[in-house]
Amino acid sequence: MNLEIVLDDKSFHSLKQSMPKGSRSNLTMEKAFHLKRFGSNAVIICDAAEARTLLLYAGHCPGVTAPIHRALREAGLPLDPPTGE
Repeated sequence: MNLEIVLDDKSFHSLKQSMPKGSRSNLTMEKAFHLKRFGSNAVIICDAAEARTLLLYAGHCPGVTAPIHRALREAGLPLDPPTGE
């Protein structure tokens, strides 16, 4: 299932800067598209596992956590990954 995470430009660039150079998540960020309609926003399309990975990188990006949580909730998914228990 694909999630759509909408970030303002400042949050998008903050998240992008927080990722290590060799991270596979960089590819996800490169595939994001930008909307100029209502301000300037970036839309990241990814699966739940990748969204949770982005949360790990978003520790110091205040505008990133809430949109990722919103995307997971709207998809009916838990905020935390399944533990397998």
